[in-house]
Formats: sequence, C-alpha cells, structure tokens
Amino acid sequence: MTETDCLTAAMLTVGQRHSARLRFTRAQVDTYCALTGDANAIHRDLEAARRRFPGVTDIVVPGGLIQSTISGLFGTRFPGDGALGLSFVPERFRKPVLPGEEVVVTFEITRIKGAIIDIDLAVTDAQGVRLTNGQARVLAPDEGYRQWWEGQRGKVPD
Repeated sequence: MTETDCLTAAMLTVGQRHSARLRFTRAQVDTYCALTGDANAIHRDLEAARRRFPGVTDIVVPGGLIQSTISGLFGTRFPGDGALGLSFVPERFRKPVLPGEEVVVTFEITRIKGAIIDIDLAVTDAQGVRLTNGQARVLAPDEGYRQWWEGQRGKVPD
C-alpha cells in the first residue's frame, strides 16, 4: 500500500520542499501505453528509440507517464490525500528517461493563497542533471478532510 500524507495549507510554508525518487519499469511503460493508446514506437522498440535518440540503450519512458506519476505525488505525498491538481505545466524533457533509470522530483512551494498552493518543480537524473522543470497549482485539502483522513488511517479498506 502506498504511504500517504495529508497536509493542509496551514501546515505548509513558502520555500518548503519535498523530494521523491522515481524509477519506471518496461511493464509500467507497456501498461501506460496500452491504457492511453500511445503507440509511439520509441516506447516499445529499441531500434526506433535509437533512431530518435542515438546512443540510448533501451526504449524511452513516455513523458506522460512521468508527468502523471508526478501528479500522483500531489495527491498522495505533497500536499497529499485530498489535494486536487488544478494545473501542471512541465517543460520539454532535455534528455530521454529509460526504464530502470532513477529520476528525482523536487517540489518547492512558491506561493500560498488560501488553500491554493503554487509549486515549482524540478526533475533531475540520479547524478543531479536537470531533465525538466515545471510549475503546478494545487488545492490543498481542508481541515475537515484532514480530520476524516486521520480517522481512516489504519483501517482496512473494504
């Protein structure tokens, strides 16, 4: 089961950061492509990936898979359960991510207005080389939701 958090806007501060390490498998790439209808050959054929990105040693992880996983972090880890993504604008990836490679996503809060949280994010490879940047706007959960969430912790799902 995925560990979650549930942070209200009152629990957050401008400048606060959160990081997560992500790694994608070929099975995740296959599942994502099947679910979305993404038939781009670079996500399933090494020769196609090499023609597009000379020197790669594997297929390319879809940017959409990385982006949707980042969006999932908003709703599970930071701010966490009950948060609603309002917008997420990533820039183009500077180099491809391959299955098995680790990427590090770092969020930094740049503005809090009521329950709306503005976040700058950076995605780097394991060596710290920046792969992309982005901005997000998230609606943090309110105190009533947090109280409900705390009451659910430890309960076995139906």
